[in-house]
This record gives sequence, C-alpha cells and structure tokens, in this order.
Amino acid sequence: MIRIKIHLVALAFMLTLFTSCDESETEIEPETTTTEITPETNQEASDDYTFDSNITYIVLNGTSISVTGSGVTIAGAVATITAPGTYSVSGNLTNGQLVIDAGSSDKVKVMLNGANIVSSANAPLYVKSADKAILYLTPGTQNTLTDGSSNTLDGALYSAAKLSVFGTGSITVTGKADGGIVSEGGMIIKEGVYQVTAAESTLKSNKNLIIDGGTFTLAAGNDGIHGEETLTFNGGDILITKSEEGVESAEITINSGTKIRLTSTDDGLNASSGDDTSNNHFYMNGGYLYINATGDGIDSNGYIEMKGGVVIVNGPTQNMNGAIDYDRTFNISGGLLIAVGSSGMTQAPSTTSTQNSAKVTFTSAKQANQLIHVQDNTGNNIFTFSPAKSYQSLIFSSPSLAKGTSYAVYLGGSATGTATDGLYEGGTYTAGTQSASFTVSIAVTNLNGN
Repeated sequence: MIRIKIHLVALAFMLTLFTSCDESETEIEPETTTTEITPETNQEASDDYTFDSNITYIVLNGTSISVTGSGVTIAGAVATITAPGTYSVSGNLTNGQLVIDAGSSDKVKVMLNGANIVSSANAPLYVKSADKAILYLTPGTQNTLTDGSSNTLDGALYSAAKLSVFGTGSITVTGKADGGIVSEGGMIIKEGVYQVTAAESTLKSNKNLIIDGGTFTLAAGNDGIHGEETLTFNGGDILITKSEEGVESAEITINSGTKIRLTSTDDGLNASSGDDTSNNHFYMNGGYLYINATGDGIDSNGYIEMKGGVVIVNGPTQNMNGAIDYDRTFNISGGLLIAVGSSGMTQAPSTTSTQNSAKVTFTSAKQANQLIHVQDNTGNNIFTFSPAKSYQSLIFSSPSLAKGTSYAVYLGGSATGTATDGLYEGGTYTAGTQSASFTVSIAVTNLNGN
C-alpha cells in the first residue's frame, strides 16, 4: 500500500515561506558527459513510496531557482540534486533543467508539485547518476516537461538509472529531439495521468518496464511502449494514437485490469529481440487489447500464449503481413480472439490449443464496416463485429466454440446494441448473407468463405 508521511496540504503553505535565491540566467549548453552507471532491472523496495519529513524545496522562478534545504546546487537555471533524500519541485522554468547527480547507491525521491520545465538544449529532467530515481506526481497537479530539438539525450525525461513513477497527478512530456520518458535501467509506473508525444518512443526502458496502472495518451514517431527485456502490464488505460510499432519487447505480458488500444504503421504488438533467437513470448492472461495495424497485427518471433481477455485485431490489407504472425506456437486456452486482415500470411492458433478456433479465407476482399456475425446452429450469438478496414481473412476463437456443434458465418446485415472498437454487446442481429458454415471437430478449423 502506498503511504505518504507528509501532509500534502501543508506543502502548499510551506511553499509560501521560501526565500528566493536570485541567480542570473545562464545559457544552457547541451549535456555531453556520458554516465558510468550500469543500468539494472528495477524491482520495488519497501521504502520506495514513503517520504521522510525532511524535505528540500526547489522553486522554479521562470529564469532562476530558489532552494530551501540541502542537497541541491544551483547554476543559473539549472538545479542539480547531489544527495539522497526527498525533494519537492514546483513552479515554472522557461529554459532550464533539473538534474539528479547523486551517488550510484543513492535513492532520490522527487515530488513534482506543479513543475513545468522547458529546456531548449537538454533533457528538462535528467537523472545522470543514482541507484534509483522515484518521481511522485502530486495529486491534483499538472506537470510538464518539454525539450528542444538539440537535446542530445534519448528523452525529455531521461534516466541513466532505475526509474519509478507514482502518484495520481498528471504529467505532459514532449520529446522533440528523441524519446519522451526513457530509462536506461528498469522502469516502473504505478499510477498517474500521462500525455506523451515524442519524435521516437514515448515510453522506453532498456531493461524491464512494468505498468501497474495509470491513464496514458501516447503519440510516438517510433515505438509507443518499449521494454527491451520484458514489458508487463498489470493495469492501466492506454491509448496509443500514433506509432510505428505500438508495443514492443522480447517478452510481453498483459494481465487483467489492462486496457490497451493502439494504432501503428508497422506491427501493432511485436515480441522480438535483437538476438533474433525466436525465443520471444507474448502472454495474454487477461485484460483488453485492440490493435489497428498496417503491418502485422500481432507478431511474435517465438511464442504466443493466450489464457483470457479480449483481443481484437484490425490487421494489414497487404499480403506481405498478417493479422497474426508467429514463429513457434500460438496456444490459446481462454478469452475471445477476433482478427481480420489480408490472406497472404495470416496464421491461426496452433492445433495444440485447448480452446477451439477457426480461420476463414474469403474468395475476395470484404468491405470495411460490413458486419461479421458468427452464431451456433440454435441461433446463439458468438460475436458480431464491424471491421475498421477491408479484409480477406478472419481468425476467431471463443470458449463458446464446442466440438460437435455447427456454426454459421454471416456477412452484412444489421445489429442493435453498443459497439466498442467494432465489437457489439447486447442487442440483436438481423441476418445478412451466410458466407460459410462448419462443425467443430478439431482444435483449428480452416474453411473458405464466399
């Protein structure tokens, strides 16, 4: 349980008591010093989310910075934290930087209490040296970080150490030069509201990345969310409006409580690694995943395992990609899967699956927004879905597909009820044209549709 040992209302009162340290503004030169930190996987510690009562207050005054407390040095419009402890940061900085340059075994906690930092030449928040930096988004506050196109670091919020973020406040990060929130070590995000726009990846860790909750709106020039080694979603409401690849890691796990909706110009979800060993994994244990991809919808250079949740894929229209693409096996034992796309490369789940699936290949491309409806021989609805793009293949799997039962696939018609991402809930379906029918006798049924 997250515990705060300070009274947040008292912070606002104490901020009015600060004395100003009037420093003249100096030009900020790009940071070129390289760190010697060896980044590590991030794991939670028992004291990560508690604060001491001894807090140093950093107030940003446009072109200068004032400090009450110890552990901070000021050089013009740059504040450098040099010691472990807890620091509260508030105010606006028009062209400056907050740097954490502590010892390699130090844990530094920074409370963003309405902090807005713009830096024309650097990362506005730079964790240069520490064991772990922990950022607290103070409830009810809006914080912003914006870099310039000459920033030589990999993110507007860049950490060479492990990075954790919690608190229910909001943060807007704009990475004009490269990434948005980037950590060389592992990254853990517990909660908060995030609006991140970046020329490259919006959220990136070169080790593990764990998202336990929060609300995210992300627009990326490269990956939406990237965890080099592992990427785990234990919760959160995530919208990726723009990306080259939406979600990427060597190992991706989506658990219950997670909702991801993404748009990508290449692969939607990509389980891959640089060594290309085909030993990558995507685990769908629960939650909700919606993909609209120009490349492969789901691509694993290894394995896919689906145990629950809902997966909807609007995949590619060109045959060099597929709605689902994997190198080893795709075993499904639970959940609802609906994937549409081109017919050239799409794969159905593996025949070793314990939940039944079907793959329908149509003789010609079908129109976007034309309903697909599947029902059993007694008229019970399996699903009704409206694809966002034209398609020539359909892959679906549901716990309702039972051996020995016959099913029909309809195209067109109309439906009442509520549609979310094209999937209807409730209401009734008025039949269009029957395209195919089949009786389940094996784990994967392949059939042709008109």
